[in-house]
Amino acid sequence: MNIRSGSLIATAGALLLSGCANWDVDGTAAMPDKGDAFAKALHKEYIERAKFEVKEADWISVDFFTGRAKLAAAGTPPAPQKPAERDLQKDVAEIGAGYKQLTAELAAGAAQISPMACAKSQAWLEHWMEQAEEGHQAKDIAWTRGEFMKAIPDCVATKPAVFHIFFPFNSSALTRDAKAVINDIASLFKAEKPKAVNIAGHTDTSGGTAYNMKLGMKRADNVAKALKAKGVKTVKASSFGEANLPKPTADNVKEQQNRQVVVTFTK
Repeated sequence: MNIRSGSLIATAGALLLSGCANWDVDGTAAMPDKGDAFAKALHKEYIERAKFEVKEADWISVDFFTGRAKLAAAGTPPAPQKPAERDLQKDVAEIGAGYKQLTAELAAGAAQISPMACAKSQAWLEHWMEQAEEGHQAKDIAWTRGEFMKAIPDCVATKPAVFHIFFPFNSSALTRDAKAVINDIASLFKAEKPKAVNIAGHTDTSGGTAYNMKLGMKRADNVAKALKAKGVKTVKASSFGEANLPKPTADNVKEQQNRQVVVTFTK
C-alpha cells in the first residue's frame, strides 16, 4: 500500500526499526477519552478499523488508524484525510464526492449534532480510501464503500428527519449499531414530541415476496418494541418487504442498503 501523507511514507520495516509505530491497538483502545462525543466515537471507530488491519497483517494501516485513534482519544480528532493523499486505484469520483459531502457537513457543525454518524462516516471513508488505494480486494472495497454510504446520510448539521436502521442478511436481530440509532431516535422523540413515529421495514429482493413481507414486518416490529421500551409512544409499524426499495435492484439481489427499517416522525 502507498500512503503519500507525511510520516506514513515509510515502509513497515522502517517503522519497526524506528520504534515509533502505533501498533499497540489494545493500549490505544484503553486510553481515556478527553474529548467530546464526536472525539469519543471517532476513537472507537478508528480502533475497529485498526483491529481489522491487524487481522490483515497490514501494519502500515494499523499504524495509520491507531495513530488517528490516539489523536481522537486526546480530544484532538483529526480532520478527514484528503483523497489526494492516497494513490487511489478505484472509486476515485465516488470517494471525492463522499469527502466533499462529509467535510461540508462537519464544517456546518454536524459533529456536534450527529457525533456517532459523523465518526462512522469519517472512519469508513478513510478505510474505503485505504482499500481503494490497494485496489485489489474488490470485496473489501465494496464493503467499506457500503458502510460509508450507510453512515453518511445521518451525519448532518440538523437532526435528521429520517433514521435508517440496517440489518444483517436474512435477519431481524438488532445489531449494536441499530441499538445506537434507536437511542438517538428515543432522545429526539423526547425533545420534539411528534404525533407519531412511523416504522417501515424493508428487505432486499433475495427470497420470495411473501417471505420478505414477513421479514420486513419482523424488522419493523423489533424496532417498535425497542423504541417502546425506551418510552417512545404512538409507534406505527409496517412492512414494504421487497417493494419500494431504498436502492432499486433486479430480483434475487442481495443488497445491504435494502435490508433496513426507515423511521420517520409525524409532527
